Amino acid sequence: MNGIITMSNENIVNMTSVEVVNLINNFREEEGNTIKKEHKTLMRDIRNEIGALKEVGIINENNFVPVKYIDAKGEERPCYKMNKAGIMQMLNKESALVRYKTQQYIEVLENKINQQHKPLTTMELLELEFKAIREQDQKIKEVKQELDEFKLDIPLFQVECKELQAEVRKKGTKCLGGYKSVAYKDNSLRGKVYADIQRQLKREFGIERYEAIKRSQYEVAIKIVSNYKLPLVLEEEVKLKNNQLAFA
Repeated sequence: MNGIITMSNENIVNMTSVEVVNLINNFREEEGNTIKKEHKTLMRDIRNEIGALKEVGIINENNFVPVKYIDAKGEERPCYKMNKAGIMQMLNKESALVRYKTQQYIEVLENKINQQHKPLTTMELLELEFKAIREQDQKIKEVKQELDEFKLDIPLFQVECKELQAEVRKKGTKCLGGYKSVAYKDNSLRGKVYADIQRQLKREFGIERYEAIKRSQYEVAIKIVSNYKLPLVLEEEVKLKNNQLAFA
């Protein structure tokens, strides 16, 4: 992160707008919001806020202080140094989770700063910042893992059901001898083969409808269909039907 956290004489944490926008994006990601806020957008919002306050005669230089930071290219860029009041002021359009997490993050930094018996150096403050961010990143990973596990534990999506149905028809057609076979053209026999493949899936997973198969079991279901073999009685019926053409 290219911004710098500083501490005022009142032991109040200040952050640059660069750091604030990074926090916003981290907490947005934690709640599943993939829309990232750009720093230039936050800068515009701050300028608009300052302008709106001036129009009603309110000037608070401590909330938003114009400063500079060095970007990834090593170039000097404008930004704002913001105290806690200024940060929370600019979060009024964010979700409740983002506001809460940001306030919690700042309070953690404030508590650690206040516990120190001597002024913290910039490096020490940065270490506190990085530690807090690492903790949040770990929480985001845990949430993602829980979400992935949840997705795998739910029934198949509609598109996956259709894909599985297509595999059943494909395997059934092959067992019947192909689209041009006499057995395939026999609607009754074709229905028996498709139904038997579906019953195989129901038996394997202990379900009433194969659409109830869990997403984590999708690949297994495809493999079951792929490895399906006709029962002996049904296989003989298919052979007999296809042999009718040879004796015709």
